[in-house]
Amino acid sequence: MSDDAAKLDVERLESIQRLESLTETLRDRPAGDLFRADLEEARTMAQHDRRFKELASGLEATTLGERLHAINAFFGQIPAVELATLTLPPHLSQLRFIYLSSRS
Repeated sequence: MSDDAAKLDVERLESIQRLESLTETLRDRPAGDLFRADLEEARTMAQHDRRFKELASGLEATTLGERLHAINAFFGQIPAVELATLTLPPHLSQLRFIYLSSRS
């Protein structure tokens, strides 16, 4: 492994550790109005696709950690090819982008 590849691996590991710390910090925080627009879009989408019902339910949770978990679980259950081509409203499309970016 080259020095550059090793450095990138270390940077990626450090980034993941920071993200895990942030997730742990936010886990029990009240969610307030965060993801409200996403919730409304998920409810609308649930009328045509039952998978969005579970997302909507998760986005109704009271803590930020629960909402973030619901988002990850929702996008994680959809096959990558379908996820890439799924037509979503604006806020859910942004969540998909964030989800996919966090996986690369």
